[in-house]
Amino acid sequence: MPSTVSCGCDSHASICDFRACPKVGRDKGKIRVSSEQDPPPTRIRGGEAVKTALIDAAAEMLGEIGPSHISVREIAERAGVNHGQVHHYFGGKRPLLEAAMKQLAHGHFEYARMLTGDSIFPPALSLSQDSNYWRAISHIAMDGDLDLARIEIDEGVSVPRLTLKKLRTKTAGEMDDLVVKARLAGVAALQLGWVAFEDYLLMAVDAHEEEDRETLLAEVKKSIENAIVQAFD
Repeated sequence: MPSTVSCGCDSHASICDFRACPKVGRDKGKIRVSSEQDPPPTRIRGGEAVKTALIDAAAEMLGEIGPSHISVREIAERAGVNHGQVHHYFGGKRPLLEAAMKQLAHGHFEYARMLTGDSIFPPALSLSQDSNYWRAISHIAMDGDLDLARIEIDEGVSVPRLTLKKLRTKTAGEMDDLVVKARLAGVAALQLGWVAFEDYLLMAVDAHEEEDRETLLAEVKKSIENAIVQAFD
């Protein structure tokens, strides 16, 4: 006698063999039951709401995996919409990823400018407060997708480019432009390297206790600030 379960399936009687039912039994070792009382899946309605949900989902996923590993279906599932909406509103995955990167870049730029104020550099270690952005940049760079990474430059919202502009004004006639670029790249590498490898580096230097971590972070911040001073003062 086959095991049976009431599943509310429209295709046959309400009592069915759950192993053959299209609505239940899809997960190994689990019986998934649907009924007429179950609410339908939430679906976002309205063109702008759908586009916003897709961009937000794509931006979130860029912070988790490289762009070449993201699928249209995964983005749509994360957004809670049908995958056909990606093609309808964006024409495909690439334009959607570009829109997501624009959103991340603009958000990071405004946040960094707020923190920087009248200074040339954003505060040391402040990049860690915008984790989705730096994770996205890291995954994109490791994927070798520099066209996606340079969107912030094309959009005029690149923090490194703004910093370079300020440094050129500060060092005009005193420092070769190539030296300015090289030293800026070195300082940026310190910032990006720390946020990407912070947990590993703390473990590597045996900073287990919370108070040790706090002291170490303060010293790392000082080190980066000193590197900036030595490079450009």
